[in-house]
Amino acid sequence: MKYENLLRSSLKEIDISLNDNQINQILRYVSEIELFNKAYKLVGASGEDIITKHILDSLAAVKEIEKHITNDSIICDVGSGAGLPGIPLAIYFENNNFTLIERMSRRVSFLNNAIIALKINDRVHVEEKDLKDVNRVFDLVTFRAFHPLFDIIDDIDKITDKSSIVCAYKAKKESVDAEIAIMEEDCNSKWNVNYVDLNIPFIDAPRMLCLLNKK
Repeated sequence: MKYENLLRSSLKEIDISLNDNQINQILRYVSEIELFNKAYKLVGASGEDIITKHILDSLAAVKEIEKHITNDSIICDVGSGAGLPGIPLAIYFENNNFTLIERMSRRVSFLNNAIIALKINDRVHVEEKDLKDVNRVFDLVTFRAFHPLFDIIDDIDKITDKSSIVCAYKAKKESVDAEIAIMEEDCNSKWNVNYVDLNIPFIDAPRMLCLLNKK
């Protein structure tokens, strides 16, 4: 299948194992992105860059996320867009339930079609809402290429509890430090913050997870 060799070799480099069904699900997901990308403006990348810049980037966090969840944990992807990182994570964590929060109707349509095509719609659900309108509590919240922390953290506070973990996919530490400084100054909710570096093949740029839990 298209991109299969690249996907398998790249996953080996970051020491992540997927079974054949999961590999096929990832490749089907990529084909769905390629099919609808022009109409829905889902991602800026094309071709192999979808694998390296989006799929691998999303999956690079799984070893860290595994430390914070059980099979009963309910995971939320905020501002899911094309389903990144939510759908790749849902394929990997095949025993967990996921909620994808997205407010743009055309992207919600893509997400609903994609989760049906991947046959994960029994445990992955899409909510067409702004973050501020979500009224459930989740065990782990992810987001990637979304708003700065200080713009959304008080709304994330409302969908998490004391034991919840927030995993924000970020780039340069200096930029995240600046976000954290504004967050601590201006936001009502208070958080402990930790950083985890991510090493991703073919991406020559800093990538990291910013982990937050309530004080």
